[in-house]
Amino acid sequence: MNAKIKKRLTIAALAFAGMIVLIFASMEWTSRSEFCNTCHYMEPFYRAWQHSSHKDVDCVTCHYEPGLASKIRGKLAGLEQLFKYATRSYLRSKPWAEIPDASCLRSGCHEQRLLKGKTEFKEGIIFDHTPHLNQLRRGKKLRCTSCHSQVVQGEHITVTASTCFLCHFKGLGAEASPSCTQCHDAPVATAETPVSYDHTVIVERGVECQKCHGKMVVGDGAVPLDNCEDCHFERDYLAQYDDTETMHNIHITDHKIECQRCHLQVQHKSVSRSQDIEPDCNSCHLDSHQVQMMLFRGEGGRGVPDHPSPMFSGGLNCQGCHIFHQSSPGFEAGGESVVARRESCEPCHGPGYSDLVEAWKDSTETRLKIIESSLESVESELRGIDTTSAAGRQARQALNDARYNYNLVRYGKSVHNITYADRLLQQTRHSLTRALDMAGSRYRLPPYPWSSQVVPGECASCHEDIDRHKIETSDGLEFDHGAHLKIDSLSCRNCHSNMRRHGELVMPRENCLSCHHEQQALEQGATCESCHQAQVDVLSGRALDAAMPDVMFEAELECSQCHLDDNDKIVLPEAAVCVTCHDEGYAEILTEWTEETSALLARLESLITSAESLELTAEQRGNLEKARRIRQVFVADGSRGAHNYMLAVQYLEEAEGLLKKLLPNS
Repeated sequence: MNAKIKKRLTIAALAFAGMIVLIFASMEWTSRSEFCNTCHYMEPFYRAWQHSSHKDVDCVTCHYEPGLASKIRGKLAGLEQLFKYATRSYLRSKPWAEIPDASCLRSGCHEQRLLKGKTEFKEGIIFDHTPHLNQLRRGKKLRCTSCHSQVVQGEHITVTASTCFLCHFKGLGAEASPSCTQCHDAPVATAETPVSYDHTVIVERGVECQKCHGKMVVGDGAVPLDNCEDCHFERDYLAQYDDTETMHNIHITDHKIECQRCHLQVQHKSVSRSQDIEPDCNSCHLDSHQVQMMLFRGEGGRGVPDHPSPMFSGGLNCQGCHIFHQSSPGFEAGGESVVARRESCEPCHGPGYSDLVEAWKDSTETRLKIIESSLESVESELRGIDTTSAAGRQARQALNDARYNYNLVRYGKSVHNITYADRLLQQTRHSLTRALDMAGSRYRLPPYPWSSQVVPGECASCHEDIDRHKIETSDGLEFDHGAHLKIDSLSCRNCHSNMRRHGELVMPRENCLSCHHEQQALEQGATCESCHQAQVDVLSGRALDAAMPDVMFEAELECSQCHLDDNDKIVLPEAAVCVTCHDEGYAEILTEWTEETSALLARLESLITSAESLELTAEQRGNLEKARRIRQVFVADGSRGAHNYMLAVQYLEEAEGLLKKLLPNS
């Protein structure tokens, strides 16, 4: 081989080796994420990646599937993209990236994601990857990037909530989420997590979320044809507009196109919190309840700061109290509107809440009558006033403000926002007083009911008449709020707290006894019957109108003879205390009585539960109610027959007989 040929071969070998080095160097350089940023179009994607949770993962790791073949295809695609950038082809076609599921689920990344089950997507939102990736959702095969978007508000590969809403709520048909609790657990208060409204009662009673929260979806997610024309001009493509299955296969399963590129937005929120959307009732009733909505929203009053109802702030809608029209069989458009009634309150707030609402209505009516009379009197006082003077104009304006606030409460109905209504009426009185002062009148307004209010603070807004009523506690004791508020000058906070649940009773019974069982209380006239009326009724035989007094009662024994220990401390006695007065075997007899009575009470509870699930006639329902009432008398007594064994056994066995007739197989 001559020198000339040898030289040429050496040059060729060096050139080949240089080309190989250049190729490998180029492959290494183009594999780096920094290379992607050399194209102007990639800058927003690159910046988003830098601030994302994937900033330590190279772009090619996600954008190309694992394996050498995929990497080679990626390099060729990269060269193609570089060529398009150099030739300015992107002016006619925007760059579009794909992320295959295999990249996300590769070893060392998210390969365990499908095995984790339900996780918390964000606070209070539950999510499970498995059904979304392994099952068809609305008949569509999803990919990781169906939910995780490349760029959303400057983030990279983040979840787009609007995509979730579009899939779960578009159309709200049979394929849409059947239950709110698929994603949200109902807010239930615990010692660690207090909530604004404890839904424990709602969960226990199985009340549907829509009963109170109404419509939670805004928008229909439609696809205007104009959106298709943003990308496509070919007639053949546009002709497939109505073929939704093909459209979704192309844009979701085969290629990743942002859902919002085609669909209009679907929002998931309470319409009652939106200032732009009227509550559902107005869609039928033509905005005829504007004054009620003003009071409900707690706005529009003159001289009174806004104060929305807690139910409005909680996102509740009109039908939460006024009941769905569908609850009336045979309801048709133009039919009768449903008026809120007792059944509207108690499914959510529990038994007895409707009594509180009725108290609001009664107290408001009393105040409105007094104010109406005052308005007429002030109107008469101002009849001859000179309205051209500054004082006259101010007096007339104060009167107008008073009448406006009065009408807002009168027609808006105070039950929609009792606290705001109370403040409006107080402002009405203030405006009337100012009108009289500006007019120089000596007339004085009559006193108002709230001037002698004894219930402290915000509690008075709702519980204004609690001091005039006695209630029965869960263990059958009678409790008088008035005596504690007026005589003992206690505060609501002595016994109740809002830390976990509104008005939760935090006063243990032992604390009550520390006052009521003291000698000072006895000296002030307190007796056993003051608190233990249920027990006295059983002991005396007056319960159930039986006229069957216990022998102890007939012998005029005092409660203290059984319930005081050697240190004069009031106690719950054991059977052994009986031998103080009776024979040795009397303790065993008392034990037999209490065991027999306890067994009867337990059987009755089981029979009542079984009977409640049956369809009963009016007579049978009456017998069930009678049996329930008998059992409650002796549950409230709490002595398990010790106070009046004969009375307990006779009536409990009678109740058992009534229930067995309803349940012949029991």
